Amino acid sequence: MARTRRAMNKILLLGCTGEVGSRLCLKLLEDGFIVFGVRGSKPCKIVHINHSCIKLDLLNFSSSLDLKNFKPNIMVHTAWITKPNIFWDSPLNYDWARESKRLIQEFEENGGEYLVVTGSCAEYSWVNQEAMSETFTENPQSAYGKSKVELLNWIRSRNLPFLWVRTFFQFGLTEPNGRLIPSLIDSILLEENYVIQNSNVIRDFVYIKDVVEVLYILINRESLGIINIGSGIGSNIKSTSENIAKLMNRQDLLCYAGTDNKQKSLVVSNSHKLNELLPKFVWTNFESAILETIEIRKRMLMRKI
Repeated sequence: MARTRRAMNKILLLGCTGEVGSRLCLKLLEDGFIVFGVRGSKPCKIVHINHSCIKLDLLNFSSSLDLKNFKPNIMVHTAWITKPNIFWDSPLNYDWARESKRLIQEFEENGGEYLVVTGSCAEYSWVNQEAMSETFTENPQSAYGKSKVELLNWIRSRNLPFLWVRTFFQFGLTEPNGRLIPSLIDSILLEENYVIQNSNVIRDFVYIKDVVEVLYILINRESLGIINIGSGIGSNIKSTSENIAKLMNRQDLLCYAGTDNKQKSLVVSNSHKLNELLPKFVWTNFESAILETIEIRKRMLMRKI
């Protein structure tokens, strides 16, 4: 479902310098939107006549977006705690849910008309062995997933038109070390052994450029409701890791933490809804995405040396 396109050209973007936010900001600016960004500690490198950006601690209850003059039509909320190995169960997740409600209210009070929030497949139950559609059971086990659902249910109780995207396992380019793919690539580049944990689990890996492109198209169409951003293709951790190591000619650096005899954990999107909305969308080939990511991470490591 999409709304009739109106003159909605002012965007408030929370998380302007994040992995998704920074790339989305550039695409929106190229399309003629005026983007007012809010960032954390990471500096904003985007220079554009239609872009301004402020540093603000969004978890500080006294922080105001001061929207009386800008009055955005659209609010895109991509900010949250995402630090690898910490974000899953951090109590800050609930702070983000609480303060997000306050910021969305401020947006509404200043004439906001359309809300976009980046959610996660962590909002679903991961117990069943089937692909997850947008109507799949919401039964998160982590603080991250629970806090996202808390915010979603609060938004559902309001009259503000919204798009909530549930991204599956995003990967690629400059994402922080600590997740499987960047950690594996960085280890191999440093010629270090990499230990594969839980090699039997199956995940839906989505290239970050595809995530941003899908989100950009959905925003342009003012799509509504919950939409999964996932390819619908599941890959187990072992084969994914071996494919990456093979592309880098260093399969010898892979190690495995024992034999994984547990039942397979399958977290894959049922992409029927997205395919209906974007029937001509072509996902980036995994090998191409990995090769591009390897080159980016080589340059990142060289700057650190």
